[in-house]
Formats: sequence, structure tokens, C-alpha cells
Amino acid sequence: MSYFSALAQLKQFTAVSEQFGVTQPTITYAIKRLEEEFDSELLERHTSKKSVELTRTGELVLTLAKQIQSEIAFTKEEVRLHSLKKLRFGLPPIIGNYYFLPVTRELAKMHLLPNFEAVELGSDDLMAHVKDGKLDFGLIASIDDVHIPGVNAQKVASFPFVLATTKYDMPDECYFEDVASEDFVLFNEGFIHSRVFKELTYNTEVFPHILYQTSNVEALKSVVREGLGMTLITTLALRETNHDMHYINLLNKNLPTFNIYLLTRKNVPLNDSQQAIFYLLMISLISKKLLNPLI
Repeated sequence: MSYFSALAQLKQFTAVSEQFGVTQPTITYAIKRLEEEFDSELLERHTSKKSVELTRTGELVLTLAKQIQSEIAFTKEEVRLHSLKKLRFGLPPIIGNYYFLPVTRELAKMHLLPNFEAVELGSDDLMAHVKDGKLDFGLIASIDDVHIPGVNAQKVASFPFVLATTKYDMPDECYFEDVASEDFVLFNEGFIHSRVFKELTYNTEVFPHILYQTSNVEALKSVVREGLGMTLITTLALRETNHDMHYINLLNKNLPTFNIYLLTRKNVPLNDSQQAIFYLLMISLISKKLLNPLI
């Protein structure tokens, strides 16, 4: 299957044999066995061009080959992670920045820290890593329902989006249209905040001036504190801190919320060390009122 997939891409037996470091007859016989197995020609051979093209049956087998290779890669990663006896937990930056230090202290007290590995990535990357078996668990942020094949996704917390500014003379709540003349400091493209801001501008046909964009939440809040502009931000990033800023609730209908989902892979057993780390992690996050205690 690996030879066949490479041949579908490279088009030449010689190139495939060089890639795998085997003789050309090895590739030829392997393809012949596949054709015998499926009782159909998988390739159209162009002698003059010394190249090949897939038949329609070949296209079907290529799809199957990719699925098999993906499953094999997943299984190898699964075995590697289990042998490490570590719990690899994915965290988006905001959760990692504001809530994870107390958790690491508790892990250290229980002598579990060497068995734990935190991986800080964006939510899209975390979803892909859990799905592919590169992470055991993950907390991700989304404004949409999360459905991933082979993965349990449970909503465990939800936080609203608000406007943050140093202008204390502004009201405690308003419509997005009321701040059309304000300068804005925003997260970069790819952040959920940016998507929500775009939806607000699209729905209201109001397009405030964007003064500055960053991927660093503390840098963003620092610019706001300087009075250079306001921002759209989830209250998750403002909890227990930042009392030097004024928060404004938005009155616009159908405003999304910043939802936290716990991702766990289906049918994946944990060893004793991993279970201890996972439960301690959940208890610590619940105690910080980050997660719903019903989980």
C-alpha cells in the first residue's frame, strides 16, 4: 500500500524504488500482488513516457490505502504514548496563562509532574492533535458545537464576550453600533475573538477602525490600559484581574459565547499514573471555577 501510494504521486517505478531504497522489481511485484488481490488493473502504464496513471479502480484503492496508512500511524502513536506513561494535555493560551500554574503546583506536591506534559496550542491544532492520537486530552475553545470522529467533546464552561476599555464614562452595556467611532485593539486572525468581531461588523454593517492586532493577550490588554483603544475579549481572560479596565456588556442579539470543551479520545484506557494526573487536573480546574463540577 505504501509503494502504491508513492507510485500514485511520483508516477514512476524508478522514483518509488529510490525513495524506499529497494529494487524496481520489488515495487513491480508489490503492485502486481495488489492487482491480483483486487482482481483489477490499478495502473495505466505509458511505456513511451515511462510513467503511470491510476485507473478508476486505482483511485478507489488509493483512497483505501490512505485510510489504512492513517490508521497505522494513529496506532503507532497510541502505542508510543502509552509506553511513555505520561499524560499529554492540550491547553489553549488563555487557559494556560491564567489557570495552569496552580495545577502544576499540585502535580509537583503529588510527585506527578514528571509524568505530565502540557502542550499549549491553538484550539484548531489541539482538536487535530487529539483526533490523531498525539494528545491524550485537551481543553479547547469554540463558538460552535464540536463534533470530532473518535473523540468525546463535552462543553464544560461558557464565558461571554465583552468590550474592555479605560473610558469609565462609557455605559455598562451598549450595542456594537454605539462604538462605531472607537479605535479597536484585537487578536490576530485565527483567534475566536477575531471571528466574533467580524460577525459583529457583518451583522451590524458597522466597521470600527482597527488600530493594532496581536496574538499575545497580555500585550493586547497593555495597549488597552494605555488608553489607545478598546477591545473585544472573553471574560475568561479578565477573571480576578484587570480591575483597572471598564467592561461593557454587548446587547446585540445572538452574540456567541466563548465555550470551553473537554476533549477525550473514545475507548482509550489510562494507566494508574495517567488516571491520577487526570483527576487531579479536573479537581484543580473545578476549584478555580473554570470547569462545570458536573463533569
